[in-house]
Amino acid sequence: MIKSTIDSLVERGVLLNVVADELMVTAYVVIAPTDLSYVETLVPSRVFESGAQVHVGNVTDAGDHSDQVVQILENMDLGDVAVYLCESTVAYGQALAVLGVSENPVQH
Repeated sequence: MIKSTIDSLVERGVLLNVVADELMVTAYVVIAPTDLSYVETLVPSRVFESGAQVHVGNVTDAGDHSDQVVQILENMDLGDVAVYLCESTVAYGQALAVLGVSENPVQH
């Protein structure tokens, strides 16, 4: 079971504290195109400098949203950071639901 709490709002999405079984990680869930340069502006440089692994994945409108979200979590270790780039508001809402967020926070 996956449970998440909202840490803060970020540009085009949220930063979550995620607990999946024994795994505790942070995850950015944003509405954004697949663009690694965007990830570099979204995630603070201190995260990259800390040595934490940053895992990036897409959440698309097509396909199984659960698989798209969980597949990244399965490859993470404690303290890692996930970035979910959602292609639409629908994919964003589905990613949040899979991550256990019951309400869809307002993006700005």
